[in-house]
Amino acid sequence: MFPVIADCLRRRAQGAKPRPLDREVLARLRTEQLSAILRQTPNMMLANACNALVLLAALWSTPQHDAVLLWAIVVVTIAGFIYFRKRRRAPGYRSGPHRSAVMSKAIVYALALSLCWAVVPLLFFTDATPGAQLLISCLCAGMLCGGAFALASMPHAAVAFTTPIFIASAITLVQSGGPDYLLITAVLVVYTLVLLRGVFSYAEHMKTCLLQQMESERRARTDALTSLPNRVWFQETVDTEFSRVSRENKFFALICVDLDDFKLVNDRLGHAAGDALLVQVAQRMKSVVRPTDLVARLGGDEFAIVVTSLRVPDDAIGVARRLTQCFEAPFSLGSEEIFCGASLGVAIAPRDGDHPHTLSRNADIALYRAKQNGGLFCVFEPRHDAVAREERALEHDLRRALQLDQFSLAFQPMLEICSGDIKGCEALLRWTHPTRGPTPPTIFIPIAERSGLIHDLGLWVIEEACRAAARFPQHIRIAVNVSAVQLRDPKFAERALRILATAGVSPSRLGMEITETALLSDDQATDCSIRKLASSGVEISLDDFGTGYSSLSYLRKLPLHKIKIDRSFVKDVPTQRDCEAITRGLIRMAADLGIRCVAEGVENVQQLECLRWNGCHEAQGYFIGKPINAEDFESFLARWNPRNIAA
Repeated sequence: MFPVIADCLRRRAQGAKPRPLDREVLARLRTEQLSAILRQTPNMMLANACNALVLLAALWSTPQHDAVLLWAIVVVTIAGFIYFRKRRRAPGYRSGPHRSAVMSKAIVYALALSLCWAVVPLLFFTDATPGAQLLISCLCAGMLCGGAFALASMPHAAVAFTTPIFIASAITLVQSGGPDYLLITAVLVVYTLVLLRGVFSYAEHMKTCLLQQMESERRARTDALTSLPNRVWFQETVDTEFSRVSRENKFFALICVDLDDFKLVNDRLGHAAGDALLVQVAQRMKSVVRPTDLVARLGGDEFAIVVTSLRVPDDAIGVARRLTQCFEAPFSLGSEEIFCGASLGVAIAPRDGDHPHTLSRNADIALYRAKQNGGLFCVFEPRHDAVAREERALEHDLRRALQLDQFSLAFQPMLEICSGDIKGCEALLRWTHPTRGPTPPTIFIPIAERSGLIHDLGLWVIEEACRAAARFPQHIRIAVNVSAVQLRDPKFAERALRILATAGVSPSRLGMEITETALLSDDQATDCSIRKLASSGVEISLDDFGTGYSSLSYLRKLPLHKIKIDRSFVKDVPTQRDCEAITRGLIRMAADLGIRCVAEGVENVQQLECLRWNGCHEAQGYFIGKPINAEDFESFLARWNPRNIAA
């Protein structure tokens, strides 16, 4: 519909003949035409009745009074019928699907009234007195003008109303003879032509204004980049579907779509490439849904699909599968080809929500679950809502915990294997919930990252680690874990170094452990933060190396000081040849690159001896020491003797 509107406006501006209007545009135009006429209907019918009564009064004492009375009754009856039909319609009436039939009725009513007034000059003018003739001429001219004005929005109705009156008046004047009547006839012809010209000009102007209004509405309801419906249009569609559900007892689905790692495209290839990707994504999704379904862009890389008129709820799963499959082929961005997946959350109305807000919230919950499961799609289940409420409660408690200082640090020692000395420790965040008790970081850290609390929480960890470092011996280095979300903050490195300076702790006594997932984004902000910290003397360690998304390119590109071999390899080093081979290879490769190795999860002397034999530099685990608070760690250091570790 909307391209037709734009084409019509462009052709009108250029003076070219516009193309035929789209069916929906034409229906909207007819609705506006009818609404304009209906607004004038009460005044028109009142004028007809009053004029009929005036003529009846003027000719009552003449021999024609019986004919005039009958004529007046017909006119008042028709006018009253039309008036009361209009009154039965609700205020602000918008015509329904049978607009053509309604317009035909409007033309018939206009013609019926016109024929009634056309009878007046033919029957009553010739035998009337000069005064009555003047009145008849005035009434016909007034009805001619008033009818054309009232029906100007619908030219066919205006022509149907004015033509019989004009013809009858012209015939009467010509038959009356005399130069005066001929001059009046000429004036009548000119007058009628001017009226009809004005009618068609007004109708054309109304059409142009309506097209411009619909184009403005389109812009307000359409996303400028992808030409998809925007959030306004999407919300209107959801409201409409809920109304249909209550009437027709059918289902419809809401599918929320979020692109995976879209930020990487913007960071690596630029925003122009990101925009091109969004346009291609929009086209692909539209190509796999039905014409009756709505694909909308809500903002950024967030899309939503309204799947209408489902026979059974499970039909939505087929749509979700087609949507995920449309992301399997690469996207072409100029000279680049990239793969971009998407996560989908599906909620079905009214099963998963009988209100737009509830349905959207549940679709978002399902989308979050899909992301947690590594992508593809997830259909909302009631248990998801319970989990979401639990997480919202935890998020609230996290905010309170920061204010009430409910967090603490535990310090796990790190052993230098060759000397047997404790050279550092890892600061581990602990939270004792007031009612839940000790809550593992694996539960609250993802919530902190998603809510943005990780920024304040991470800085608090660095501050506490610096306070502890000021108490510990100078040779003890404290390592803290840093989230990928923190590293993407352009101000993170500056704030961390400012904390060190305020605490009077040398940057060389602070280590930061980052996971490989933090490096997956490969964005400029993360790289800049790591390099700024490393150049200031902060020790950078790559945590859990050898699992997940390991890439040797990290060892070459980044200023790493240590890699930490994951406990899954260390556990089986003494007994599994493949684990020993992998561990030995990692240690030797790191040594050649000038990077130290730390083995995690050392729990017995056999593991430690195997690591020592293969040249590992440091070890960490329960065999060396469990995580303990700052006071106990100081006591641990005071009691420590290298002989504690069997050689």
